[in-house]
Amino acid sequence: MSSFNNCIKFDLDIKEKNIVFKDYFYKMVQMKKHKIYEAELIQPACPYCGSLALLHNGHLVTNIRYLTANASLPVIIRLAKQRVKCRDCDHWSMAQSELVNKYCSISNASKLKVLSALTEDRSMTSIARENNVSINTVQRVLGNCSHRFIDSYEYLPSS
Repeated sequence: MSSFNNCIKFDLDIKEKNIVFKDYFYKMVQMKKHKIYEAELIQPACPYCGSLALLHNGHLVTNIRYLTANASLPVIIRLAKQRVKCRDCDHWSMAQSELVNKYCSISNASKLKVLSALTEDRSMTSIARENNVSINTVQRVLGNCSHRFIDSYEYLPSS
């Protein structure tokens, strides 16, 4: 199982140690063939106190859109995030990952690919189609980084 897990991590270029891949299969979603990977995100310790005494309380399954080299075969990671309660400090928490932001279903790698495609002279529709995301997602990625490019007029001389 470990070599299977390592092969999938190498194929998807994921370096997160707390993600364990279990299986993959093909499925038709909205009349389009998708490659779906099943994985579990493990919480090794309490994020509040660092204790290892955790009480496991199920999983939250999220479908994460991940980038792919072949736009005609989208990749979805069905990630089961562990929910735990710390026995020492009584805090509830859910496993977090660098793969995707909290409360988001589009991977950070996909967002970076969309952002790099926005630097080219292309339409948002073609960028969305190539990355298997919606046009609204492309606009949201652009809006999240546009504050870095706004010119400040405070340094101009007064007229």
